[in-house]
Amino acid sequence: MFKSKPIWICLALMISLLSDSKITTHAETMNGYFDQMENGMIVGWGWESDFPNTAVPVHVTIMNEQTSQIVGDYYPTAAIHRSDLESSQIGNGYHGFCLRVNWDSLPDGKYLIEGWVGEQKFSNSLTYVKGEIIQADDQGASDSDNNEAVQPAAANVVSLGSFRTTGYCPCTRCNGKWGGRTSTGAVPRSGHTIAVDPRVIPYGTRVMINGVVYTAEDCGGGVKGKHIDVFYDSHSQALRHGLQSQEVFLVR
Repeated sequence: MFKSKPIWICLALMISLLSDSKITTHAETMNGYFDQMENGMIVGWGWESDFPNTAVPVHVTIMNEQTSQIVGDYYPTAAIHRSDLESSQIGNGYHGFCLRVNWDSLPDGKYLIEGWVGEQKFSNSLTYVKGEIIQADDQGASDSDNNEAVQPAAANVVSLGSFRTTGYCPCTRCNGKWGGRTSTGAVPRSGHTIAVDPRVIPYGTRVMINGVVYTAEDCGGGVKGKHIDVFYDSHSQALRHGLQSQEVFLVR
């Protein structure tokens, strides 16, 4: 019988998240992932494909984006059973973790949450804005597969209206002969880079789509007007995004 209330809260939260979550990327392309946060709890999973049935420690850091200071450094063990992981053949499913953070002890600001298994970085990261959670860097799933996004704070974002969104990747079918750089010279990153019409959204602009914050770093021959192309690491992930109509918010 568990006697610790935070453990009960953590387990209840994971069950509620698992009812909506899906693992949509092949196991060999992901070694760790954050689920959407609720009530300040960081929930996710991590594993090593070479030791598929071994519970592993994951490394989670919290950085103040304004000061670049690491304000949290944690090594929880990913050992909680998750049926969605087991059904997706990610080991024996005992690879979930739950981390409770005392956000009240931190000053106001925006915090970047990143994770690693060994030297391998998680497939996504999170951004916490003191009291409001924004999920970021979602990989391997279309926005319609994600948990419901948290509504943005009116003081921080402004709606740009509805845009048509699609997905693209580094392959020649999506990117032609342009290789591994964007039109601005940046190295594209999933969950970060979008291609835009710079006449509508200037380069360097940060926008939020379904709770994910992106930066306009690229353009494309077919990206015109109110159209945004979201960068993914693989063609299958880009295809899963499909064609969507989504509200886009300018992040100020």
